[in-house]
Amino acid sequence: MAVKTGIYVRVSTEEQAQEGYSIRGQTEKLKSYSLLKDWIIHGIYSDEGISGKNIVERPAINRLIQDIKSGKVNNVLVFKVDRLTRSTKNLIELVELFDKYNCTFNSLTESIDTETPSGRMFLKIIGIFAEFERENLVSRLKLGFERKAKEGYSLASFGASFGYDLKKGEKIQTINQSEAKIVREIFDLYVNQNISMTKITEMLNNRKIKPKRKGEKWSGTSVRNILLNPNYIGKIRYSTQDKDRYFETDGHHEPIIENKVFELAQEKLIKNNARYNKKAPDENNYFCGFLYCEKCGSTYTTHHSSQILKNGEKKEYTSYKCNGIKYKDCVTPQIIREKMNFLFEDYIKNTNINDFDNLKLNADNNNHDLLNYIAECENKLKSYEKKKKRLMERFIAEEIEFDNYKQLIEMIDSQYADLENEFIKVKSEINAETNPVISREDIILNLKENWQYLDSKERMIFLQRFVKKIVINGEKTKDKNILSIKSVEFNSK
Repeated sequence: MAVKTGIYVRVSTEEQAQEGYSIRGQTEKLKSYSLLKDWIIHGIYSDEGISGKNIVERPAINRLIQDIKSGKVNNVLVFKVDRLTRSTKNLIELVELFDKYNCTFNSLTESIDTETPSGRMFLKIIGIFAEFERENLVSRLKLGFERKAKEGYSLASFGASFGYDLKKGEKIQTINQSEAKIVREIFDLYVNQNISMTKITEMLNNRKIKPKRKGEKWSGTSVRNILLNPNYIGKIRYSTQDKDRYFETDGHHEPIIENKVFELAQEKLIKNNARYNKKAPDENNYFCGFLYCEKCGSTYTTHHSSQILKNGEKKEYTSYKCNGIKYKDCVTPQIIREKMNFLFEDYIKNTNINDFDNLKLNADNNNHDLLNYIAECENKLKSYEKKKKRLMERFIAEEIEFDNYKQLIEMIDSQYADLENEFIKVKSEINAETNPVISREDIILNLKENWQYLDSKERMIFLQRFVKKIVINGEKTKDKNILSIKSVEFNSK
């Protein structure tokens, strides 16, 4: 491939009089070197009387960059590295640009040639400096943000809180009166009128009140975030995703809510344990949250689809699908709901009834343990969210490549999905305590005979109380899918 060389020369006002640093002196030496190497000189890029502190205000180097991107230049030659730039940051950016567009780089004075081992070593050294610079930048940014928060100024990392505006260049957020009115109403409805977050959500959406972010609707989570936000009592909070670094301090902005009202809201939130609003197993899909894949260990999720029949009737289909299909390239076939019902019934008929002897029917005393376990699950789910955020920060800072980033995110998402399924199952177990009690005689001692006579609600309650996991073995063959229950793990409480 032809070596199309772009010769770049630069001299500042102070250096123009120095011998060897003149534009003409640099150009002649670089031309001679190019002829010696049999390089084709595409053009001379000259910035005269311009400082090397930055590249923004240098027209010649910007023209060179465009020619590299368009493929007109695939080799850059300079007299000295400092002719290219005196800024380490700019040098790192330029070297990365050269690498991206397969453009070699040469410096006559320092004998740098990226086609040689020493030249490639130079690039590696630059890479080390690049990584060091990025880490320092992230560290400096964090320290700067933390200092700003401690001084009482809102960072508004994801935009100002609903009820406030933060204009560009301003340090102190100001009250948005129309939004602040809604914030006061939300607190009043929840604290004084005992309206649930779900009902408040419906009211806001029915009135077509828009949240801060465009295109979004109100949800139970967004209402809960309003109720939890100390911004509204004049506080600034920092690092909400990391409890070890989290702190609150007095802000310079005006509060919207009185302290007493805010405290009552926090007490009620804790009392109601209103943390998440997840979909739990229902009477029609009572196996949701219990199924695990033997091949990859992933949980199954409920999958819904529909089909319009020839007579125009719409038919709904429900099946259970392994999460590993998405995250671990698992090839286990999905199970339609009716097939799963048949598999479990067949498994029950062929299971020794003595396996259930150690089960206890009433779990009234287990609520405390279950609540603790739910809190533990919630903390783990939050930790996964923090991991994803840190990975995103590292990816943005170019500390990890996209392929590695994608692989790590998929792994965390898989772990998150497994834990979330367990969380849903345990939470629904607490709700099941309010359902009718099934006698031991009907369910345990005569389970083989009575399972088929239980209605969907009773089956759901049984699974929630007694079954920990159902392991599915699935094989895809040329002619059909072969599915079976490998094992059922029962709770011992």
